[in-house]
Amino acid sequence: MPKSGGQLVLAREADASTLMPADASDNESIWTVEEIFDTLLVPSVDGESLNPALATAWVQSEDKLAWTFTLRPDVKFSDGSPLTSADVKFSLEAASDPDLPSGFLNEQIETVEAPTPGTVVIKTKTAWSPLPSVLALFANSIVPENYGGLSREDFAKAPVGSGPFKVKNWTKGQQLELVRNTAYWGADRPYLDAVTFVTVPDANTRATQLQGGQITINEAPAASSFAALASTPGLKASAFDSSLTSFLTLNNSRAPFNDVHVRRAIASAIDREAILKAAYFGQGSAAGSFLSPAYWAYDSNVKGRQLNLDEAKKEMASSSHPRGFDANILVTSGNATQLTIAQILQSELAEIGINVTINQMEPASQRAARKSMDYDMAISVATTDITDPDEMVRFIAVQSGGSNALYTGYDNKEVADLATQAAGLSDQAERVKLYSRIQQMVDEDQPMVPLFYLPALYSYSDTVRGFQPSITGNYNLVNTWLSN
Repeated sequence: MPKSGGQLVLAREADASTLMPADASDNESIWTVEEIFDTLLVPSVDGESLNPALATAWVQSEDKLAWTFTLRPDVKFSDGSPLTSADVKFSLEAASDPDLPSGFLNEQIETVEAPTPGTVVIKTKTAWSPLPSVLALFANSIVPENYGGLSREDFAKAPVGSGPFKVKNWTKGQQLELVRNTAYWGADRPYLDAVTFVTVPDANTRATQLQGGQITINEAPAASSFAALASTPGLKASAFDSSLTSFLTLNNSRAPFNDVHVRRAIASAIDREAILKAAYFGQGSAAGSFLSPAYWAYDSNVKGRQLNLDEAKKEMASSSHPRGFDANILVTSGNATQLTIAQILQSELAEIGINVTINQMEPASQRAARKSMDYDMAISVATTDITDPDEMVRFIAVQSGGSNALYTGYDNKEVADLATQAAGLSDQAERVKLYSRIQQMVDEDQPMVPLFYLPALYSYSDTVRGFQPSITGNYNLVNTWLSN
């Protein structure tokens, strides 16, 4: 029987960069926003379906150009004000700004209408099948109309949502304190009185704090310590199903990484299985496609460029730098797993004449360097946030998809056009065909090297109950409780 009360402390290597849903692009921000705000719909834990959230019913018109959503009655924001269709209209229109990180996902929305306080009608430019999934995206969280009378900037500092928790205090770069939203619509939820996110970049320090009882949950423990934590009395360690995909991102806007032969050579020189054993201790599997197997559009026939040193040398010989070159690789300081990967890559790429220098940066600086394209290579990850592949296909492989193609600068117009075409189809089988073509084309270009498909690793106190992150990454702390 779930028990109410208690404070949960979750440690992670980086702080959220924003609490404004439409501005979020990093997982720390996204997964925090999802505890403070609600969307109309929400992905199921396994990512295979959509569940009601602020909307309890939705139906598509016969011409497939309009959707009508019935809102959950009597929902209130954490400040006690009612949530109505006017708030939904304002939120979706604001989130559709193409200059925002995820604004491109709303590009097929023609209009948002609020005919009654409890009804929303969304008209689309085409028969656009991803709409329900897109409305489950964190960026389409519902905020008060006109930000409750505040400027956008002031609202971002003191956000008000309808989610299970509300903001109490945020000391940026250190800790973010959330407390139970007593106006939350979910029956008897959340169970927790408070959740505090603390920023602890070093994985060893997080492990020590967990063992010492200073924190309750350790997000992303080092794979090297995972087995030891799992066998420690009073602790648990779990590898949750995830859409987490690891990449070696390459700056395509900078020579020599603008040379496809160089990129193919790098991909063919990497021994993924050896890295899995050394860095992840067998957790996960070698990646082929850039798209996670968590998606229905994943093409298992796209194998990627697995280890083939002869092929790697042949590609280098055909490149603009046949004798090799010097390059840097960014890793997050305090992340022992990333450092191990970088050290192995350093050795492997030396075999084809690439002299790699490892550059360790604290998480916020590493994130900023990648966004500003001030790097050569970087170890990075991506996770899906919704059940439809449209988000990740464009986020990773399309320059205008909100992240400059995962901060690689990759620009392939045919890929971009196919992604737009696929999103506009309602026949899933036809969409699968287009997404397979995209995966094959990206595999040929290797703008980034897909490394691994990974589980989401967490270690935590054995007093934690009901903790089940979604395959999309959502913490789902609304269902979490402490046994004592």
